[in-house]
Amino acid sequence: MKNLKQYLEDICPECGKDHEGECNHEAVSPAQRRARKQAYLKKTMAKYGAATKMGMDPSKVNQRRNAPTLKKR
Repeated sequence: MKNLKQYLEDICPECGKDHEGECNHEAVSPAQRRARKQAYLKKTMAKYGAATKMGMDPSKVNQRRNAPTLKKR
């Protein structure tokens, strides 16, 4: 069993977790962040586009669903 000093020496200063070996915690690059946001935007725009094609008003589509469904009234 480790004592407190040994445990604190093993904690990674970057992420604060106890790792065995190398720490693979790296910050997300701005390009990765932009790509993730762009993918989410494309999915959302596809949902509202599909709602328009189905004859729904896009302002009345539920935002929290993946498929176009109308909000509760």
